[in-house]
Amino acid sequence: MKKVLGVIVAVLFIAMASAVLAAGPGGFGHGAKGYGSGIDLSKEQTDKMWQIRESFNTETSSLRYELFQKRNELRTLYSNPKADDAAILVKEKEVDTLRQKMHDKMVRFKLDQRKVYTPEQLQKLADRGYGHNFAGGRGGSSGGRGLGPCGRF
Repeated sequence: MKKVLGVIVAVLFIAMASAVLAAGPGGFGHGAKGYGSGIDLSKEQTDKMWQIRESFNTETSSLRYELFQKRNELRTLYSNPKADDAAILVKEKEVDTLRQKMHDKMVRFKLDQRKVYTPEQLQKLADRGYGHNFAGGRGGSSGGRGLGPCGRF
């Protein structure tokens, strides 16, 4: 029993150490440089980005919950052998409509954030190309919402 416990503790330690090393010096969040490393946002820009993000989260909270509910309903329909094809198609359309609403709000969010950047900062972002976490890459500290660290375009 002690050996098993020792192995479990060792595995957990290695997993946590790997996560810390994967995060790098900036950690999982925005780091000291603010949104987009190397962009060097001013305090005012960082505050404005935070306000935009909070506003977006508040505005989309009920929409995200409704989308979550509809996806669960759709999953239930798909797993039900007695479910009618028409019912599944109707639910798919409901989910698609909600996704489109969410997409529209995300585009507005990105446009609002874009207004905070200076032309030089926009150029720095453009020079990076469209790699991970540039075009709303998945992951980062977004909690799985799909916007990446700051939802930048």
